[in-house]
Amino acid sequence: MGTGYRRPDGPTLRFSLLGPIRAFHGSAEIPLGSPQQRSTLAILLLRRRELATIDELVGAVWGEEPPRAAVSTVRTYVSRLRKLLAQRIEAGPDPITSMAGGYLLRVPAESIDVWRFQRHTEQARAARERLDLETAAAELRTALRLRHGPPLAHATGPYLDAQRLWLDQLMTAAVEDRLAVDLQRGRHAETIGDLCVLVCEHPLRERLRELLMLALYRSGRQADALEQYHQARRLLVDQLGIEPGAGLRRLHQQILTADPDLLPDPQLLVGAR
Repeated sequence: MGTGYRRPDGPTLRFSLLGPIRAFHGSAEIPLGSPQQRSTLAILLLRRRELATIDELVGAVWGEEPPRAAVSTVRTYVSRLRKLLAQRIEAGPDPITSMAGGYLLRVPAESIDVWRFQRHTEQARAARERLDLETAAAELRTALRLRHGPPLAHATGPYLDAQRLWLDQLMTAAVEDRLAVDLQRGRHAETIGDLCVLVCEHPLRERLRELLMLALYRSGRQADALEQYHQARRLLVDQLGIEPGAGLRRLHQQILTADPDLLPDPQLLVGAR
């Protein structure tokens, strides 16, 4: 399966949103212009194969108070983007099509890093369900290698602010899944450092705290694991006024009672098969 938009015997077009918004023709980067023009391309890419009307693009870039010339400015951005991409495609229709008062971007999913990221995480989830942890770990590592900075970096507009939050959550969940798979494979000692960093970055994210508690417990550090629970509870109560969720409370109780279910499954450990 390809990873770009290719014409016969030509280089691929590739688009990157998991970091600064960038486009490539083969190995050469395509200059995309101003932050607003890059944002317009990002919106079309995220709406891949779905029509984006002029009004939607204006609202996505500028919100409820667009400049007076916003409509003509968006048309200019799209015209420039179409030329930039068409110059690098010698045959076939342009990727950006004008229709029904808006624009449609037709590129394969594989040409956009966001969709490749999702494909790898979905394959990892399927592998994990069938207990193929080696494949799950490999797929997650491949997905996470697609990151090259904060998603949609330097993009502007309320729509992309929301999409940036969504992509941040996707990537954090993938990191959590990778560490959870490592724990299933018996790599508890190796995960502690990464988990400590992530818990500091996301102190209210309970799943990360659960993974850290489990890694500490399996490494013979029961007291440290319990202290992580108390830290999490204090933060949740003080900042949000809520108690820890059911998963965190259950794990706390299991650690207190040295529940044997917390030990890794020997059949899933690295090198056991």
